[in-house]
Amino acid sequence: VWETSSSSSSSNGKVTSIAGIDISEFQGDIDWDMVKAAGIEFAMIRVGARTYGTGDIVMDSRFGENLEAADKAGIKTGVYFFSQAISEEEAIEEASAVIMAIAPYNITYPVVFDWELVEEDQARTDYVTPEELADYSLTFCRCIEEAGYTPMIYQNKGTVIYRLDIPKLKDYDFWLAEYDEKPTYRYK
Repeated sequence: VWETSSSSSSSNGKVTSIAGIDISEFQGDIDWDMVKAAGIEFAMIRVGARTYGTGDIVMDSRFGENLEAADKAGIKTGVYFFSQAISEEEAIEEASAVIMAIAPYNITYPVVFDWELVEEDQARTDYVTPEELADYSLTFCRCIEEAGYTPMIYQNKGTVIYRLDIPKLKDYDFWLAEYDEKPTYRYK
């Protein structure tokens, strides 16, 4: 099962979008030529994650093969890192791990900071404030930008509204999770 994403832009008042997918090791073997034939134009591929309990960085076991195969099939690629940073130092460590991991690959879409609340369990991130989360997001994005990539921030609507200092992040694009058929996030 693939999670779908779309990228959209506005030109002359008309919104256009293209279809993409969100991929990690959990999708298993992928026939990228079939994905391309299905009309998918881009893939956001997970590079890795920081665990919410111990804080270890774990790389996605398939990110390299997915990046290579998607590129070979003519699919544009971006990447994301599931962060559980609790300090700016950890955000730098995560960005550095991502930059080193993706250096050999053709990355044409953004490099995304994906920090999410863990709701079903206690997590090391439970007490991160909105100001701190904005600082970690900025730190990661600046490191990615300095390395020559386009940074982006992934969030769901609840975290954006209640747990993030949005004005601090005005210079960066967002990948906003939407789970309904029509967008429910009312802000631009």
